[in-house]
Amino acid sequence: MKKILACIDDSLYADSVSDHTAWAAARLAAAIELLHVIQRNDAVAARHDLSGAVGLGAKSALLEELVSIDEAEARLARERGRLLLQAAEERIRAKGLTRIATLQRHGGIVETVIERESDADIIVIGKRGASANFAKGHLGSKVERVARESTRPVLVASRAFTEPKKALVAFDGGPSARKAVEFMAASPLAKGLECHVVMASTAESTNQVDLSWAAERLPSAVIRRISGAKEEIIRRYVSEQDIGLLVMGAYGHSPLRSLILGSTTTVMMRSCLIPVLLFR
Repeated sequence: MKKILACIDDSLYADSVSDHTAWAAARLAAAIELLHVIQRNDAVAARHDLSGAVGLGAKSALLEELVSIDEAEARLARERGRLLLQAAEERIRAKGLTRIATLQRHGGIVETVIERESDADIIVIGKRGASANFAKGHLGSKVERVARESTRPVLVASRAFTEPKKALVAFDGGPSARKAVEFMAASPLAKGLECHVVMASTAESTNQVDLSWAAERLPSAVIRRISGAKEEIIRRYVSEQDIGLLVMGAYGHSPLRSLILGSTTTVMMRSCLIPVLLFR
């Protein structure tokens, strides 16, 4: 049975994640697991543990009060998460989908997603997290880590959902990009989408071999090689062709090069206003 793991938080992207999840689940005939992770927020640490500057009696009373605050905040976080999951489930059920499970966990977001992805076919996550609601043009740190560490296709939801009619595969001939092409050729998720495959490069002889490989697997796709900087070419092509879904390999360069220079993956996730489906 196919399953989609959707990450729900209290960011501005919660509704969009639900909508992208419903769209993907309907196409794949998949079940849905809605996941909300409560991150540990220790009251003493959060308040810089000022108890050492006071006397023993006052210190004991202060610690008791901080523990009480910690417990109250934990209850509030659980209840807030429960309501977020309930709202997401109701939004998806309203679209006619019924195989939905909800799960709330304590721990790290990235570690929990990696733990739960073992039987998932796709991970859905918002482009930015709750702490980045107002950081336009930036990418949530947890989102980038999930994209880097997950072994499953990761669908990074845009701010608002619009059903895609066209998909662009940003193709460089590498293993992860070839995996993206094979997914688009075989998956029900891509059925009916007008598919474009674009390679941005200048080495014609090598490119032609890779493009021929892609054309064999996607015979009805628009296949193009365009000279120039790949980030600019992809961004311009998405805009000019009214692309609704960007499909690409995730972090194809070495970790050291990505650390120093950034990567096309990160740039595209930051700059494109459409959902991005990533493959490793």
